[in-house]
Amino acid sequence: MNAEQIQQQQALGFRSLNFTPRLEPVYRESRSAMIRQRARPVSIAGLALYLVYAIVDILTLPPELASITAGVRLAVVCPIIILVLILAYQDKPSDQTFEKLYTAAYLVGGVGVIAIILAARKQDYPLPYEGMILMLMFGYFAMGLPFKTAAVASSLLVIAYLSTEAFAGTPTPAVLSNGFFLLTANAIGMIGSWVSEYRHRAHFLDRQLLDLMHQATEAESRRKTELITAASHDLRQPLNAIYITLENLKPGEQDGHQSSVIAQVKDMVAQLRRLLGTVLDSARLSEGMIQPEIVPVSLEAMVQELHDLMNETLGQHNITLTIEPQPAGYPVLADPGLLLRILQNLVINAADHSGGNTITVSSQCQDHRVRLQVADNGKGVAPELGEQLFQPYVRGTSPAPCPGLGLGLTIVREFTGLMNGRCGVDSRPKQGSVFWVELPATTTSQAPGPC
Repeated sequence: MNAEQIQQQQALGFRSLNFTPRLEPVYRESRSAMIRQRARPVSIAGLALYLVYAIVDILTLPPELASITAGVRLAVVCPIIILVLILAYQDKPSDQTFEKLYTAAYLVGGVGVIAIILAARKQDYPLPYEGMILMLMFGYFAMGLPFKTAAVASSLLVIAYLSTEAFAGTPTPAVLSNGFFLLTANAIGMIGSWVSEYRHRAHFLDRQLLDLMHQATEAESRRKTELITAASHDLRQPLNAIYITLENLKPGEQDGHQSSVIAQVKDMVAQLRRLLGTVLDSARLSEGMIQPEIVPVSLEAMVQELHDLMNETLGQHNITLTIEPQPAGYPVLADPGLLLRILQNLVINAADHSGGNTITVSSQCQDHRVRLQVADNGKGVAPELGEQLFQPYVRGTSPAPCPGLGLGLTIVREFTGLMNGRCGVDSRPKQGSVFWVELPATTTSQAPGPC
């Protein structure tokens, strides 16, 4: 069964309450399983009703008649209902076999009502026939039998009842009157049952189509995850090799022009590595592949690693990276890899877009939280941008063209959220910008008190 078959069935319709040969068996298996589930509360309700009616018979009917009616209910119908209830909670028989037993139980219940009416007629007791109407409605609506099954079984019960009335010598006008009301009730039940099954079949097709779409989405997600994982390794590996090769070239082996070209190539490779990292980070975020491992992280070690990674690159562009002293004894609760990526993105963002020549990394500790700040002395952020900078594909103006997709600050926001933090920007035109990230702090045994 595939989506095309389901859509074709929806286009063809199913007024005859029949699907194509490929779909019908699947639907019937689903329907039988649903009936088994439904049989549990229905059997309990039916058992309770028959017990109540048996008590009412004993209290209101003549003793001789009550012994027959209560006997039919307690000795015949109730054991059948109990058997159905027990089987409804078992693995065997199969669902389709159980559906047949369920229908047989309905017929037995109906025959029991007919036997009670016949016994009353034989003793000239005016027992009404409304029990048959209740039985028909119970089969059509409460039991939830399929339309064709319910229609055939109920029609057989109506015929059996009318034959019993004739056999008991009920006057013909009374038989015709009772038959009219029973046939009317049966017709109403048929219409309701047809509508119910039609709607159930329509919902079945919709549900199957949704399940197939969900499976396709999961398969596509797995494929993307595998692609991202492969790309993360296979694309970064040659770039890292090129970068390491350029780094290992000894000074003095090239003239001034060659050294300049090598420096440009190194810069382009670094930019390509950052761009690739941004794309892969964004893809991993969208696929839910990133699960942070939050541990206490030393701020001193973190900003020192940031300085070692970024200082030479920034120096080539005449930008000074300044690291202010970090508060001692208060590690931040974060994922080390994600936090380093956040700080790198903020520093690169300042270098590319601020137009300044100094970037300062500092931190503050307050109210059990640590605020890490990346400040620049550039032109500042336009007031109309504000928090929009953290939205995907939003880019501020730059003094010179620079590569990027406008995802760096978006990744900062997403990574910060994964670590239970928040981020933002404080800026004034021509006075520089301060991008900040707040994360929970934890104290160490050497710390003087709460952050």
